[in-house]
Order: sequence, then structure tokens, then C-alpha cells
Amino acid sequence: MACDSWVFRVKAYDGESLGYFLGRFRRANVLSHKAIAQHLGVRVEWVKAWESPSLRRNPTNLQLLALSKLVDIECEQLTTMLPPQDLHLPTRLCPACYAEAPIHRVSWQQKGVDWCDRHGLRLLSSCPVCQTGFRTPALWEDDRCEQCGLPLSQMQTVSP
Repeated sequence: MACDSWVFRVKAYDGESLGYFLGRFRRANVLSHKAIAQHLGVRVEWVKAWESPSLRRNPTNLQLLALSKLVDIECEQLTTMLPPQDLHLPTRLCPACYAEAPIHRVSWQQKGVDWCDRHGLRLLSSCPVCQTGFRTPALWEDDRCEQCGLPLSQMQTVSP
């Protein structure tokens, strides 16, 4: 399933959200939304929407197949990375999970699930220090609150 040699391979993690993965893939390969759209033969707005679950546009089966070939990940795994049907907005995270593996997890966005099933911590939707809400996970580049700089992995040690 190998593709063009210019593509850096980016490992997808179990439970990782598609939007977060695509953001990591784009940054590792210094690709724009437009470049990915052109490679896949789809509209740039669609690629942007895949990184923003709130826009509620998932790839079709054919688009998943093309994406699978581009990123060198099986379609079945990409399917598990799609946002949940009952999506919770805004973006959330478990800082303990993030400390273990710095990825955004699909399970954090499941509507009606407010606690981490692994750590028993309430899922955060904003920084406990400055109350700034989290950006779309595809835009998480430095693993910190964009307002005050608190590392996402250290948010569990701060009392809200």
C-alpha cells in the first residue's frame, strides 16, 4: 500500500481521532489542505471538514480508500478514527491519557460521556488555569494551552 516517496509515514494510534491524525500527517509532510485535496481528487473544503468533526462531513468509502493509500493506513483503522455519531461539542481531553500518549482520542468527543473510562477524570473542555477552550485537535501543534501555555499533559495536576 506504499505511495509516493515524498510522504513521511505517520503512525496512527489506537483510539486516535481522524482530525488529529490528519493534522499530524499534514504537518509532518508540510502539506496544505489544498495539496491533500488535489492528491485525493476531492474539494479542499472536504479535507478541511474531515479535520473539524463539528462540520459533520466524513469521507465517503471511496474517499477513505484513497486516503488510506495516501497515508498508508488500512481503511478499517481509518473508519475507527471517524467522529462519533453523537458528537459532543466543544473539544475535550483527558490530560492523564494525553500524558501517556499525546493524541486526541475519538472517545473524548462521545456525547453523554463526561468522564475518562481509563482514569476516572472528568474530561476537560477548557484549560483549568485560564478557562480558554480547546481548539480543533487538528490544530494542536505544541501540546499546550494556546492562551497561557500550560502543557495539556499537566492539566490534571491543576485544580479547576
